[in-house]
This record gives sequence, C-alpha cells and structure tokens, in this order.
Amino acid sequence: MARVFEFIKDITDRKDLWKITVKVKDKWNATKEGKDFFQIVVVDSKGDDIFVLVPNELKQKFENEIPITVNNTYTMQNFQVTKNDDQFKPSHHEFKLRFTGGTLVEDVNVHQIADPVAKFKSFGDILNGDFREDYLYDVIGLVDEVGYQQPHYGNRKVQVNFILRDLGNNVINCTLWENYALKFFNVQNKANEGPTIVFMKYAKVKHAGLLTGNTFNIVSLAAGIESGTITNVTETPSQMMSQSSGGSQFTPYTAEQKFTHNAEVMPLSKIVQLAEDTKCVTVVDTVKIKPNKSGWYYLTCYKCPKQCFGDAPPYRCIDKHETETEIIRYKMDIEVAAGDVKATCVFWDRECAQLLGISASDLRAEMLGIGITNHLVYPVQMDEITGRTIAVKLKWQVKWKTGSVMAIHDGADFVNEIQSSFPPGDGPQGNLIKSDKTIAKSEPYGEIDPFFAHKYSDELDDE
Repeated sequence: MARVFEFIKDITDRKDLWKITVKVKDKWNATKEGKDFFQIVVVDSKGDDIFVLVPNELKQKFENEIPITVNNTYTMQNFQVTKNDDQFKPSHHEFKLRFTGGTLVEDVNVHQIADPVAKFKSFGDILNGDFREDYLYDVIGLVDEVGYQQPHYGNRKVQVNFILRDLGNNVINCTLWENYALKFFNVQNKANEGPTIVFMKYAKVKHAGLLTGNTFNIVSLAAGIESGTITNVTETPSQMMSQSSGGSQFTPYTAEQKFTHNAEVMPLSKIVQLAEDTKCVTVVDTVKIKPNKSGWYYLTCYKCPKQCFGDAPPYRCIDKHETETEIIRYKMDIEVAAGDVKATCVFWDRECAQLLGISASDLRAEMLGIGITNHLVYPVQMDEITGRTIAVKLKWQVKWKTGSVMAIHDGADFVNEIQSSFPPGDGPQGNLIKSDKTIAKSEPYGEIDPFFAHKYSDELDDE
C-alpha cells in the first residue's frame, strides 16, 4: 500500500518516513568547513513551511540530476528529522529536515500549490518585544529616514542604516550590509522624489532595532508606489503594506506632511522659551553665519557620525574608531531671526549642501586649489546661505540654547502655510528669496549623503 501524503504541520521526529507535496519557497547556497551545500524552505498547500538542508554529498544530485528550483513543486519523502535548533531559523517550524541517501524527490511540477503569502511581522510586535531573536521574519515598510551610509568598499563593509515606517506610523531602525546595501543604494538613486518601500525576507530582529544578516536574507525594494510588483511577490507594495498593517489603505506622506511629522509647529518666539528638548517646525530668516574655532567643516568617522580628530591619518573619533581617509562634513552656526527674536541654529552637512549646491568635500577642494588650507577661512559661497526665508525642522536643545536643524524647505506655498499659523508679528519680516539652487524637499543634493550628526550634537564641539 502506497504511503499517503501528509502535511508539514504534522511533521515530528517520531519518524523519518514522511511523504509531502511542496513548493520550493526559497533556496540559497552555503559553505561550512570548506564544504558547499544548499538549503531550502518548502511550503505545502496549507501554507506551512519547513527548513530543509541538502548536504554536500547530495548537492550535485539535486542540482543536476533532479534539480531543485525555486517555485517548482515536488513530491519529497524520506528525511532525517531533527529539532530546529539553528542559531537563526528561517522557518519557525519546531523541526527541520535533512536529505539523506534515501531521500526521494519526484513529480516535478505535478502538484498545484499556490505561491506562499508573505507573513509580515508587525512593527508593533517588534517594538513591544513580541519576537524571538532566533527567528527570522518578513518585514515591509516605507523608508522614512536614511542615516549612516558606507556606499563603497574600504576599511569596513558596505552598509546603510535607515528607519522604516509602517501604516500605523510605527518606526524601527534597520541595517543592510554588503550586496543588500548596494541594492538599496541603487534603488535610492533611481527613486527620484518617490517613496522607497523595502521588503525584507528572513530579517534578524534585535532589541536595538532590526538588522539583516548575509546568510538568508532576500531584500526586495521598490522605488515609487507605482513601480509594480516586488520580486518574488505577487502583490504590489501598497497591498503588502496594507496586509502588514491590518488592511489600511497605504497613502504615503507628502513631502510637507513628512516635514512636520512628529514635530510641533510654532513660532521662533515660543521655541526659545521651551523648557525641554523639543522637535519643532518654524519659519526663519537666515541672518548671518557665526564663525567659531571649529570653522565651516569637520572630519567625521567612517564608522559612526561622530567627529574625528588629528592632523594626519589615521583620524580618531572619541570612540577610538580609526579613519584612514578624510570625510568632510559641513557644520555651521547660523543666526536666524523671526521678527525681533533671534536664535542660533546648527546647520549640518545635508542642509548646508542644499543651500549651497555643493558638497563640503568639493568646496574644500576648490579652496585647496587656490591655496587656502585653513578651515577658518569661510568661502565666499557661504554668503548665499544668508538672507533666505525658509521653513526649518529642528530640535531645540535647552542645554545649548540652540536649534539643531534636521531639514529645510523653501517652497513659498509651504513657508506661507506654516507662517500663517503663527500669531501676527511672530513670523520673519523678510521676503522669500529664491535662488537657482532650489532646496526642494530636503532631499540630498547630488551625491551628498544624508547625515545624522544632528542626532549626536552633544558629542560635537559647539563652542
């Protein structure tokens, strides 16, 4: 009598003679102790999956004689069944399977098994600690902010840190490494003004945030909501975001909504009276640059956003990371005003580059080209920063009595909209000055990386 088909959910180690019909969900190669093998995750008609290891001695057989391919269906039977005790588990099944010399694989694409549906881990669960660090999860979200970037190979791995947001406005910190980071940079460069949605399969979750490793992860990205389906997924990014957040319709923030998100809109006169650190949006006139002993730029660490010190490489930050090459970033104290109220705001690399239309490294190269090496000599281009009326998103820091600028916007309609919410006399007195270098939506200018040193401003010299 032939053995009947059974379901993945019923598999235990009470026997090895299981017979299942499955579709190959994912496959990847691996190496251990110099021996190559491959691993797969298979799913059955009920949507349950299980992790399968094909050892080195069977690798050629199941790649050439009976090739196992993603999205194909098979009948598989006879395995070694053991506890799923791997450090990181792409399947949450209690057990895992290993092919043996007695494993039989046949009936290629005979069975009709639907494509597996992604089971997204909600951001709420992650933030509430409702996850296991040994489980790998599927995660999807909208890129809300991009932080530290290492886009090129050098002293360390290629890396990008960013924040993902879901439909419920929950946010988690994420890191992509090497090939996945390069894929992210490629999509970001093509995104123009559209949002970027990231879909990560088999992501590692930690209490400090969400990180992806380099063993199991499959990262799909979509630039723009109308970009179509994501690789290996039959739903559009919008549909997947809705599924991940309980069916809500996905509507991305406009640039203006994102600008004011998680910030209080108030005039500068109210900001300077705040008793605690607060994120604010306001409208100001840029009055003048306030020179200080740090000059108009500084060296930053390749590994973190902190300032580096030294007259020659290797430069070192306060965490003692060593940086072999000069990474130049803007940092300038600028006096701003609204009516009779004045304050000092720290403008960081991204915002200065947007106002000037040139990166700090390129401007310094111009200065070196004319023989000026002193960082206390402010280029004449700096004059373009003053005399502007702009909307700023800043973090008012009570300790320093300064605002750390997080984003800027010079759109006349948006500036007027923000200013119209202020009491009479609380707004800037100057007219909006437009230049050929439009700031747009606080997106990076050219090849300038978004920079998040403003989040660490207490660690930099503000004297």
